[in-house]
Amino acid sequence: MFDLVATQSIPGMIEPVEQQMLYRLANELRLHENDQIVEFGTFFGRSTFCLAEGLAANPARGNTNFLHAFDSFSCSRNGGFGKYVQAFARHGQVEHLLKLDGSGIDFFPVFERYLKSSISSGVVKPVRAELKDSRPASIPAIALMHVDSPKFFEELKVVIFRFFPQMREGSLVVFQDYFYHWSATLIAAVEAMRQMGWLEYKITAASSLVTQIQRPIQATEIYELDIQMADPIKIEKLIRDAIETCKHRSIDRASVFLPRLWLAAYQHLWARGKTNEATDLMAEFFKEGGKLLQPVLDDYLEMMRLGFSIRLLYEADHS
Repeated sequence: MFDLVATQSIPGMIEPVEQQMLYRLANELRLHENDQIVEFGTFFGRSTFCLAEGLAANPARGNTNFLHAFDSFSCSRNGGFGKYVQAFARHGQVEHLLKLDGSGIDFFPVFERYLKSSISSGVVKPVRAELKDSRPASIPAIALMHVDSPKFFEELKVVIFRFFPQMREGSLVVFQDYFYHWSATLIAAVEAMRQMGWLEYKITAASSLVTQIQRPIQATEIYELDIQMADPIKIEKLIRDAIETCKHRSIDRASVFLPRLWLAAYQHLWARGKTNEATDLMAEFFKEGGKLLQPVLDDYLEMMRLGFSIRLLYEADHS
């Protein structure tokens, strides 16, 4: 049975509805021999714990099914992520476990503390690597993937090029922070994959989008996606298409999360200097009856404070 209290004790950002969803997906997964679960971006391990508990309790799990947790487990104190690492560590009273080395922060000891049981039992296999260095060396097949790392296609395509070919028809991919104001090219790429017939949107939970692979994906098709994503005009259209796609689906707390797709489109336009188009876009949002509830307004103000781009902060964390 899923222990929400134990999960909540791990400092993290994913909501209870997402925690329960990850547990359920891992628990109900139809596993074949050598099927694996892969996660990118574990942070302190809240989402990893949910997946690990679900996998461990899955009646179909055999001794060849594991959860591979990829993360650099480090960041810069001066990047966009460092302040969250230290704040969440203080909140969880595990700040003493952080390893501070010059301008860097190593938070693997925190992850190791919370996932100690799952690691020692062999359910979880931590993989310490920057995303650009991550490879599916010992992963023959992926039944479930949780992506909570890249917010930019340039990083996401590492996952797509190297790991998507390991997925078969029916495999699941969960894009954490799909409904997020900084996820413009992630949103566009997922919509492009839907239009190419790779995957289909299934359910949402908070900012997470669960998708299902519709067929095996060939390397030549991935290059086609890469070409599409090199065109900023195409990206703008894909985000608008994603908005239309999601408008006709059941979205968790749509009044809060659907406007974030509009904000992502706005952010992408503004970052490219297309301020008139960005303004017209938001005028259209309000004309269609959109409302900036307080959480969405807070996101907009955050974008303003950071000059509508977090690229430099991201690069500071992952240089």
